[in-house]
Amino acid sequence: MADKKKSSKAPMILLVLLLGLVGVGVAGYLNPDLPVIGPLVGKFFQSAAAGVDKSGEYEVKITKVVLDPQEFKPGENIDIQVVIKIAGADGKTREVWDSSSKGAQIREVGKDELAANWVETPFKCMWQVGDTVTIEVWDRKGISDTLVAQWVSGPDDKTFPLKGTRTLSPVKNGKPVNARKEGVSQIVMEAAHQGPYVDPASK
Repeated sequence: MADKKKSSKAPMILLVLLLGLVGVGVAGYLNPDLPVIGPLVGKFFQSAAAGVDKSGEYEVKITKVVLDPQEFKPGENIDIQVVIKIAGADGKTREVWDSSSKGAQIREVGKDELAANWVETPFKCMWQVGDTVTIEVWDRKGISDTLVAQWVSGPDDKTFPLKGTRTLSPVKNGKPVNARKEGVSQIVMEAAHQGPYVDPASK
């Protein structure tokens, strides 16, 4: 019987503790001069704000691009290159990086892993909330350049899109198509905030 009484009191105790923590947090936020509580709450909100992406200049490093060999003909040679474009709210699109200036990345389908990286050559770009970012992967080996895969950020994205892992969509005849195997073609990036946003048109 005593165990039942203890178990019935447990939710009430947890609720009281939770309300107490919320009350302390609110008090610290509203009055940052409170001893101990004020500085602790202030540090918590600063840390949370630091984790939110900001509009500004970013340095981006492409650590890996990998393509699904099933999307190509066996024995075909391709030159893997990446182009990054950013479209602003005004509808104007600017190219912020083209890896082809860093040299060829030729791979043979069926023999080599269809992968490349530009770890040693990071690039910088300006980005603000509302921009649409397009990642294009091209084959520069043929007689004419061919767009083979892409990824486009969503119109309502609030975080800097050129970081982490993005799954690429295959492109055939200039149009995105369903992948033969979902999630194989990817691009992996690292990014670091460098400074405030400056309108690229003003530079």
